Amino acid sequence: MKDQKTQADEAEISGEEASAAQRAAAPAPGSEQEALPAPAAQPGAPALSAGGWMVPAYAGALLAIFLGERVVPTIDGLRYALSGLGLLTLVLVTALRFATAVRETGERRVVERALAILSALGVVAVAAYFTTTDAGRNLLGVSQAAPELRARIDAATMVGWIALLVIATVPLFFGEAALAPMRRAERIEGRRVRAATLSGVTLAFAAVYSALFVYAASQLDLKADFSYYRTARPGESTKRVAESLTEPLKITAFFPQQSEVGAEVEGYLREVKAASPQVTVEMQDRLLVPALAKEAKVTQDGVIVLSRDTSRETLTIGADIKTAGAKLKSLDADFQKALLKVIRAQRTAYLTVGHGEMNEATTAAEGRTAKNLRKLLESQNYAIKDLGLAQGLGSELPKDAGVVIVLGPQKEFLPEEVAALKRYADGGGHLLLALDPEAKVDLSPLAGAVGLTWKPEVLANDRVHVRRRFNDSDHAMLVSTRYSSHASVSTLSRHAQQAPTIFPGASSLDKAEGGDLKIDFVVRSLGETFADANGNFKFDDGSEKRNAYNLAAAVSKELAPGGGDGKDKKELRAFVVADADVFSDAAFRNEPNIVLALDAFRWLGGEESFAGEITTNEDVRIEHTKEKDQVWFWATILVAPAMVLGLGLFITRRGRRASGRRA
Repeated sequence: MKDQKTQADEAEISGEEASAAQRAAAPAPGSEQEALPAPAAQPGAPALSAGGWMVPAYAGALLAIFLGERVVPTIDGLRYALSGLGLLTLVLVTALRFATAVRETGERRVVERALAILSALGVVAVAAYFTTTDAGRNLLGVSQAAPELRARIDAATMVGWIALLVIATVPLFFGEAALAPMRRAERIEGRRVRAATLSGVTLAFAAVYSALFVYAASQLDLKADFSYYRTARPGESTKRVAESLTEPLKITAFFPQQSEVGAEVEGYLREVKAASPQVTVEMQDRLLVPALAKEAKVTQDGVIVLSRDTSRETLTIGADIKTAGAKLKSLDADFQKALLKVIRAQRTAYLTVGHGEMNEATTAAEGRTAKNLRKLLESQNYAIKDLGLAQGLGSELPKDAGVVIVLGPQKEFLPEEVAALKRYADGGGHLLLALDPEAKVDLSPLAGAVGLTWKPEVLANDRVHVRRRFNDSDHAMLVSTRYSSHASVSTLSRHAQQAPTIFPGASSLDKAEGGDLKIDFVVRSLGETFADANGNFKFDDGSEKRNAYNLAAAVSKELAPGGGDGKDKKELRAFVVADADVFSDAAFRNEPNIVLALDAFRWLGGEESFAGEITTNEDVRIEHTKEKDQVWFWATILVAPAMVLGLGLFITRRGRRASGRRA
């Protein structure tokens, strides 16, 4: 207790001594020392109040230049006033920043000098912009340069001034935003301002890099579209049709301005235009050019008009993206159909009837119909007609027959009908013969009319085939990627490994002895294929032999060479397939089968230069059999829940066992 009292007394005495010292140090009232003014602030203490308005003035100057150069460029007086005022303000603000930097010391000088340099860089960017104007080009002599050099200089200058302006202004605004709260403070946090400025520099460089990447990518003729309403691009075939043009073709698309569908169509048409100098493309707003729309007989938006001399075709797409989505997906096929109608006259394709052919309505088992083949012919500007005894099949074929098609007959042809087909071929006609071994009738006379022999044994392959019924009969579903270099299979031969054709029950062909016909076996089976003589779909060693069999043949014979342009050329052409089902609707689900038929018809019509793919983005129709539906039903109702339940029980029990072992 005594010690505590002693300490308290000593603390009280110390406090009294401190108070006395303070009273002694304070000036007396009315003394000379009290009248002295307070000392002046040290340099770098309170900041100048002028710095806060520099950034708004700088931004306003840039806005004035933008208005003068982009908003009112056609009003000379207003343009020069706004642009001149903006440039003068930029220079004055930059000069004032450098003056402020010289006047300050310490951290403030470093910060103000950095901001002044960024401001000066913005002035350089604006000066670089003025070199891209007409006056700047004339002053520097750029307008007198060659067109290619001038385009390069303009592109480089444009990229340069935009990049400089972004790199200057973004860090400047970031730094000023960080400095603003500290302008009247005694000391500033230079690190905070530097961090904000560096963040602006990073953001500016990232933006410039992204913009340059997009600009460079825009110069490439590549496009990837992953949207649902993606547009089909011009296929190889369409581009070749455009390349074959010898007379000008005008394409006019009527779409509203700022139309999403119009932008997609314009991209497609630009690629078509790039394929041929004979093609010109115009995008028009129907309401702005009523006279042109009236002349083209266009009364609604979303219409493409193709015109060549007196020929004119109209393709309606639509202007609403929701309703035009399906049209955009099949744009290439629809456009090529219209294009062929414009550049050449319509031809006639005759399909024989009266023998149970695939094209007759009575044959509809397992997709064994020819509706898609008809659509394919129509897309190539063919008019389709039936050819039976009443139309001259037993005597003389029609004179307007561009091609005659025999599609999987189930009955034998009369000798008179075979003779008529032979006379037609020998006279320079074009035949497509699709022979079906499942018919169990003798079709050898049809093959013999064009110098071939037909072997009706069904081919099978127990190693490479397509699964359909999941039994041994699937061995007859052949797959082939072996194509010759003939023009009738040129597209398939270029993409052989990616374009396997399916032959659902094929026989084989061979060359007949004698004759002067040129025969090219364009499709052959794989080497593991064997002729199934006993029909058990199994390879019987000893009695059956594995070999590569001829599945399709192109037969030709030149009858008259014609003139230099080839217009009067007369030539026998026949395309023979040892399996009619290769052209069925079921087989057309495989795209290479469509390409096989398309290239064959083009070769028969003398248009092998058009060979190529037609692109489409149409949704593939999903079809299920009754058995597949049952499998999906039980799999979703029982199998999937049972698997989830079993997995949950397994994980739960395993966790309990692990807990027991740890305990």
